[in-house]
Amino acid sequence: MTRTTLVPVAILLSCAAAFIGVPAWQLLAHGPFSWHVQQPAAWQGALEGAVVAAIAATAFVFAQRNRWLLVLPALAFALYLRRHAVDIPLLLDLFYIEVIIGLGAFIRRRFRLTPPTDAAGYLQAFTLGFLAWSLLAWSASACGAGSIGALRALTLLLALPAASGGHAPFVLHAWRSLRAAAPLDRGWYALFATWFAMLYARSKVAFGHDSLWYGLRAESVLVPGYSIFEPLGLVSPVHYFPKLHELFTLPMAGIGDASVVSGLTIWLYVLVLLACGVLATRLGLPARARLPTLLLVATLPALANATTPKPDVAALLFVLLATLAAGAFARTFALRDAAWLVACGALACLAKLTAIPYVGVLVLATIVAAWRLRGTAPAAAIDLRETRLAIAACAAALGVAALVTARTGWLTGMPTIGPDALFRLWTRLGFELAEPAGTLEWTYPQVWSDIPALLADWWFRPQRMPHIVVGWTGNVWLWAALGALALRLTARRDAVRPPRGDGPTTWLLLALAGTGAVLAIGVRYHARGSDGNYFLYALLPAMLLSLAALFRAGASRPRVLIVALACLPAFAAFQAGYAFVSGGWTAGTRAFDFDLGRNWKGLRKQRPGVLAAAGLGVIGARLQAEPDSARSVGYAREPASFWLPGRFEHLVTVGFSRPEYLADRDAFTGFLRAQSIRFLILPLPGARASDEEVAPAARAAWDLLAAQPGVERIADRDYAMLDLRDWLAAEPPSDRADMRRAPLR
Repeated sequence: MTRTTLVPVAILLSCAAAFIGVPAWQLLAHGPFSWHVQQPAAWQGALEGAVVAAIAATAFVFAQRNRWLLVLPALAFALYLRRHAVDIPLLLDLFYIEVIIGLGAFIRRRFRLTPPTDAAGYLQAFTLGFLAWSLLAWSASACGAGSIGALRALTLLLALPAASGGHAPFVLHAWRSLRAAAPLDRGWYALFATWFAMLYARSKVAFGHDSLWYGLRAESVLVPGYSIFEPLGLVSPVHYFPKLHELFTLPMAGIGDASVVSGLTIWLYVLVLLACGVLATRLGLPARARLPTLLLVATLPALANATTPKPDVAALLFVLLATLAAGAFARTFALRDAAWLVACGALACLAKLTAIPYVGVLVLATIVAAWRLRGTAPAAAIDLRETRLAIAACAAALGVAALVTARTGWLTGMPTIGPDALFRLWTRLGFELAEPAGTLEWTYPQVWSDIPALLADWWFRPQRMPHIVVGWTGNVWLWAALGALALRLTARRDAVRPPRGDGPTTWLLLALAGTGAVLAIGVRYHARGSDGNYFLYALLPAMLLSLAALFRAGASRPRVLIVALACLPAFAAFQAGYAFVSGGWTAGTRAFDFDLGRNWKGLRKQRPGVLAAAGLGVIGARLQAEPDSARSVGYAREPASFWLPGRFEHLVTVGFSRPEYLADRDAFTGFLRAQSIRFLILPLPGARASDEEVAPAARAAWDLLAAQPGVERIADRDYAMLDLRDWLAAEPPSDRADMRRAPLR
């Protein structure tokens, strides 16, 4: 083995061992997961997944010789999904996604265009269907016809045109791709399918804080009645962010299951991988390295643990689609691609505000790239029908943007309730934040002396950051970048260099990765290191770029490439194991048993037990008899308080966003009356250690209200609740309240 081979091989292997071993040691010896990995749900759940993966991989690889082997993975997946009670949620989600894609194919057909046949075509069909569904759903909601039942009926109605799209269903397209793949590639597909099933199983048990807070309570805190424009009476700003993705998941809300809601995000995650595959092809990543690279992306804890009801994956998908459109525009300077860039960029920002800086930089980078290239394809090469379709999609996206922004403006008095820069801009322009919506300080000046330790913690010591530890940003991109650098430095001068990937795409992905680096290093967030999902827009481009550079630099050294390829499954296995025990602070899936008859509506069965264990069983039963819109506040401990029926809000959260409401007794009772808050929950004295968090204003108001005639007191093990209906009815809200207050239910 020559020096030009030995040195990079040694660097790749030693760095891979360090980049996997050090974080693993930190997490197990110094971190919180030594307990998690010992739980039966973790190690037995992982072993179960490994068995399913082995069966699927063996059958897929040798299926060409004996197609009857495919019966084995079919049975394995069916039993796995049934045992975890996610078979029905998966089918419901698949039907919904097929309706959306079919609707997009139908729209293409109406523009006299061919149906989708490849990854890019199905991504465009999904975007078109998503736009059409969103425009109709938001318009119906603005007209007062946006209840959960109405949106379910709308979806079923749209299934009719979706069935006439003239396309192969998405799942059939995936099956055909599997059959056409080489034997080794089919083995990779088996790993993807198993990981997909494991994410569904995880969605049954792993609930993050934010998912319980608002993601799985849409029937109470998003659309409890007839419209997403309905006043909520809630204070926390999370309820007033753009709710594009949340409304999309609304037809699956209120069923009594978490998997059926989170599962829609899992399907968007599949589309993210599809978009990454298209980008990897444009970057010139070798065919044999594409699927292992996508497996690395799929198992990244920050991405895998983001498959919750939250909108991070949706925003990421549309940023990647905007990047694909931007790369095409830089080459063609065509109106078609510019329209798709605007449409997808708008959808990304409407899904989550954290996408705004990335979309802004992407647009600027696109202008620079287009100016440098001046267009390399004649405008006549663009089908006019494609241009018309893109313009229609752009117009629909702007219409959806107007409706989503109007909802925030109607409920809060401002176009957006964050981030800090926009909030300050709206204030300077004369906008005022309307009650009861609150706001927070989102970012802080960076402590520059902490940067070296911060970088080390991001890469090797995630347990030192409270949010990154359950959504790790990974370090494989750094390993690949170091490997590419080593290959370049040890390359012979006469070595043949492979052609570079698509220049505009490389430039745009570099811009996204650079934006993430600036935001990660230049800004301090509410939690040290922030949340891993905030940086997905930069992490995935960094992974694709570094791995493409690694395999391009080693193209002339086959032995080095074999070693690099062998390292990728090791990184993927470590990332998958990390994600499997960390998301939602929940270890694994489920210990071994032979129970195949579990009810798939898990949330509905779990609620009474969770509330009873928290000392809220009696109160929960009382609230269960009230409408979903019943408003309550108090100091019931999280996360158990998220399981309370109705629209409960923790007063600690209220105090963060609107401290004036808890300034004194009169201010607090005024808040209760103005927002028609019917129930007040406080801990019984001495019932729990955190009783000191109760604000004096709330305790004084309790004493006053408990003595009022007609106020009912409901006692529980650790808490008591006041029913304030008669007190509210005796003196209706005065002119302090406006039309945005929650109605009395």
